[in-house]
Amino acid sequence: MGMIKKLNPKQQDFFNQISNLAFVNPFSKEREQADCGLLNMKTGKLGLLQRTEIIQKLLQEQLQQLERGDGFQISQFQGKAHEIIKLAWLFYQYHEYQERFNKFIKEQNSLGDELIELPFADRLIKQFQEADFTELETKKFIALFYQLSRGFYFINSSISGDCSTIIELRMHLWNNIFTFNPQWYLKYLCGKMEDFSTLLLGETGTGKSLAAFAIGCSGFIPFDLAKRRFRESFTRSYQAMNLSQYPSSLLESELFGHKKGAFTGAIELHEGLFARCSAHGAVFIDEIGDIDMPIQVKLLNILQDRTFSPVGSHEKMRFSGRVISATNRNIEQLRKDGLFRDDLYYRLCSDVIVVPSLQKRLRENSKELGNLIAGLLKRIIDAPDPQLVSRIEKRILSTVPADYHWPGNVRELEQCIRRICLVGHYKVAEQTDFTVHNGFVLAENSGEDSAQNLLKKYCDFLYQRHGSYEAVARITQLDRRTVKKYIVSKSL
Repeated sequence: MGMIKKLNPKQQDFFNQISNLAFVNPFSKEREQADCGLLNMKTGKLGLLQRTEIIQKLLQEQLQQLERGDGFQISQFQGKAHEIIKLAWLFYQYHEYQERFNKFIKEQNSLGDELIELPFADRLIKQFQEADFTELETKKFIALFYQLSRGFYFINSSISGDCSTIIELRMHLWNNIFTFNPQWYLKYLCGKMEDFSTLLLGETGTGKSLAAFAIGCSGFIPFDLAKRRFRESFTRSYQAMNLSQYPSSLLESELFGHKKGAFTGAIELHEGLFARCSAHGAVFIDEIGDIDMPIQVKLLNILQDRTFSPVGSHEKMRFSGRVISATNRNIEQLRKDGLFRDDLYYRLCSDVIVVPSLQKRLRENSKELGNLIAGLLKRIIDAPDPQLVSRIEKRILSTVPADYHWPGNVRELEQCIRRICLVGHYKVAEQTDFTVHNGFVLAENSGEDSAQNLLKKYCDFLYQRHGSYEAVARITQLDRRTVKKYIVSKSL
């Protein structure tokens, strides 16, 4: 350890501002204001990445000044100066390696569950050693750098748009991963978020699964210093399941697994959703509002006790991951009607995130349509031409009524873009005066309708949404054969 160093008032102020930036949500207006205050510029001129690039250059100059003489170690500073220099140094190194981490994320994503070494591990570890970090601190902060990189990468790439509710959604997702107070997270909760559940609400097609993916792939994964790699792939740590895809008779097995011979057809051991989830992972349970009471009770038990048994087995297995769930149904109404247990709801709702409808987003920002088209086109074309985005937007505006309610939300818009690419236009269903209930359209000018016909239409609507007779039977509480008869007759 060298001589004790001190900061002059100007340095103290600069590094203090940088250390504060380390704890500000990168998707927030607060971050933009803090950046612009540091750079002495008006807000709105530059984006986050451009501002960060300028800050990095200023920070590099200041850190180089501290290195003059007998080198630089964080332990050379004491008290408040030690804390702000440490945070500023971490802020600099994280952004210095962010692009490398992004490349690593893409590579890991393409390889799936296969573990790979961090290509720049030796260089990064050396940086920590030279700055006088302990081995324990080095492991923790490399893992944190990776988590921060995944959090920003997946939120930024999964949730596109610039309307106020989408900006708020990105902020909310970041807080869901790192909490609203990252100092708390760093000190108390890093790697200990398994008891914080998340419930995603919103209409079908709004992107709840994308939001779940961003959360589930951004958990803390420990770094193995000796092997120069992380303990597991984030593709392995995230496990998703749509409950509407399975009949009630198979749901328990799909969730908790089953022992060989547990029931007719169980010819081998089957790992359920909770068994596949690692200690560092998360499970996503979609269509949580559609499950019946017996499964609700079993889910409640696993969330309370953190243990479960596969079907046909008395073996107790432990579940250590986070739980993310979603529904497009009115969860409050389900609770009032006695169709969803209050105690299960309170186990699922450490955080409740509402994903906005496309109609609401378009009302909030006239430019949202163009932003969405550009984002959705990236799934087809790596770098879509702005002229193509503009031409597709004009086609939509000329062929889709201005008051169209987009019942399929972003999912429908995605298919609309594809259809325009194929045939040059998108024809929506003829509009009448209608009432929309949770996405189910009832025409008001179509005359009286019998209860049976309405039930047929509702069954057909649910079948189009969920894709299975079993899911429709579970929601309507009708016999599966009755449901099938209604749907088949409706389509004839």
